[in-house]
Amino acid sequence: MRGWRRVIAETLRRVSAARVARRWSRQHAGTEVYSGEVYWLAVPEVQQRFMAKATSGHANHWATYCVTEFLGDRVPVDRMLSIGCGTGALERHLASLGAFRACDAFDIAPTAVALAREAAEGAGLTGIRYEVGDVQGASLPGRAYDAVWFNDSLHHVRDLEGVCEAVARSLRPSGFLFFCEYVGPSRFAFTPRQKELLDAAFRLIPHRYRRSLAAGGAGRIKPSVTIPRPTLVALADPSEAVRSAEILPVVSRYFEIVRRNDAGGSLLQYLLHEIAGHFRPEDPKALAVLRLLFAVEDTLLEVGDLQSDFALVVARPRPAVPSRR
Repeated sequence: MRGWRRVIAETLRRVSAARVARRWSRQHAGTEVYSGEVYWLAVPEVQQRFMAKATSGHANHWATYCVTEFLGDRVPVDRMLSIGCGTGALERHLASLGAFRACDAFDIAPTAVALAREAAEGAGLTGIRYEVGDVQGASLPGRAYDAVWFNDSLHHVRDLEGVCEAVARSLRPSGFLFFCEYVGPSRFAFTPRQKELLDAAFRLIPHRYRRSLAAGGAGRIKPSVTIPRPTLVALADPSEAVRSAEILPVVSRYFEIVRRNDAGGSLLQYLLHEIAGHFRPEDPKALAVLRLLFAVEDTLLEVGDLQSDFALVVARPRPAVPSRR
């Protein structure tokens, strides 16, 4: 009976993985969903604020901060691993820093991996090896890496325990786990208070900046903030924020967290959805509204009425890596 259960579970995992691969082959950096018109972090001022928080004001990119502050004079390290690499922006950035001699990178979406390979080849980068693969069920080499990176990809992992154990064992004793991630409510199942605050903050935005810029609803004035519905999130993408609220507790069992910098996003990610493109540098009034939204989110985080939905984390594997078995 147990054998059949394992077979069924593995079959379901493969079916789910195939759906996720198809979705992220269609939806990746360079597609509309991440464009400056609709995506919150594509707004330059929002990106700058996010990185300032993630790096405690020390760098304009979270990976630069990690390399400078934690790898330091060890750079270039021998070997890194990037899990959920997407179209390869992180690896190209690390290469520009001279951070590694060799970097393995993989992603579940074949189209994204093909684009990453093409971009690396176009930039003349020969030290990155891209593969299509799913970290859940993957066999990682033991004590092979000086650093393992997740760039907004760990929140797509259901088997957090298995992946954390595998990553911890794949790191050399002096190695680091680095990630910058959504760590908010799983499936975006917000508390009533967070929903209340989202509704109230959205009403502060003047109507002229609420006009949708998304292809399917361009020109429509959004009457209310878009709050994801957990059941629809799971239907659209079985991996989306599947256990995001558990990331930090699970990581803490396998790693010692040596740095955690909260980056906010608890309101802004949703307030700016579909309308991000209105907040441009050439419109000072729009930027004044944006600064108001920054202040609202920062104040609510400071007084504890909100928890940060994003965090940068630096961690070291524990000397005795626990086993989930």
